[in-house]
Amino acid sequence: MDNVLAPYLTATDDRERQQQLDELLTLRAAPLIRGVLLRRLGFYVSAQGFNQNNQEAEDLYQEAMARVVQGLNQLQPSAGTDIENFELYVSRLAANVCIDFLRAKSPARTRLKYRLRDLLKRHKDLATWEYDGEVLCGFASWQNTRKNAVSAQAPQDIEANLESFQSVHFADKDIRLVPVSQIVAELFHWIGGPVEIDLLVRMTAYLLDISDEPIDSLDNLSPDRWDGYYAANTRPAESHLEAYELLTRLWRAVIQLPAEQRDVFAFGFEDQAGQDLFTVLLAADIVNWDELARGMGRSVEEVGRLRVRMPMDAALLAGELRASREKIYKWRFRALQRLKAELEG
Repeated sequence: MDNVLAPYLTATDDRERQQQLDELLTLRAAPLIRGVLLRRLGFYVSAQGFNQNNQEAEDLYQEAMARVVQGLNQLQPSAGTDIENFELYVSRLAANVCIDFLRAKSPARTRLKYRLRDLLKRHKDLATWEYDGEVLCGFASWQNTRKNAVSAQAPQDIEANLESFQSVHFADKDIRLVPVSQIVAELFHWIGGPVEIDLLVRMTAYLLDISDEPIDSLDNLSPDRWDGYYAANTRPAESHLEAYELLTRLWRAVIQLPAEQRDVFAFGFEDQAGQDLFTVLLAADIVNWDELARGMGRSVEEVGRLRVRMPMDAALLAGELRASREKIYKWRFRALQRLKAELEG
């Protein structure tokens, strides 16, 4: 058993156990999950679990956190645990979330990944290996060595460098007609050291212009960005009206959610300007105070009290709704899925 789990497993009461769980999630699990999302998908998530421009990044972060909480809640102090390395455990859970996402959203890249894995396995000069909990790849002579510094670069920096790489190594060729084995070998020579296999997939996909049909995101359901969401389909003069209509649809969808999902989404909502949902709705004249209270199933006085505390993070939500952090993550995830389906439909 990893020693970092000992305080959680040996907690003497529910309050202490919840406190230890919060520390494991905030101090250890969250940074690891954010790192996995960034490395594997290029998805940034803030320390608070938000990305105002990418709702899918937030959804994946919350899903990974929920899986960690579920796994920890299943541990029994008396039975012990087979989690020898908590960081590795969390990283693998987060990686599985990313894999599930890619399989569903990026079938072309998934096929490329399988193709590259097969190449690395069959080619005598190439190899894959595990190092510090990460799957690396490169020339066989590099086995059991750490990854190259290029892995730490931002996705946009890597893409900029790949433009230079292609102009030097494949200037007079249609790279899509070049054998993949040659492209991979040239990339390894250029990088000069091992890389994570997911980064190799991303770089190869970029060079071969392999991409799947992008799926629009509602980007945290912020009215400041709804204008951008509709920009491709509406004229500038109509953008404000479209944003107003979408906000109206959002409110109608929110009050149709099960009560716990409605509350978790509404109390935790924050737009790009940092405003809570109640303030946004009132300012846009979508509702008045009485309509807001009826929609939330509360009195006007209670809505006023809640508004002062909003937007709430997971800890505040858990206290307000008297629920565990695991339930908060689950309710929020389900609310977002329902709302996206409703609004995109």
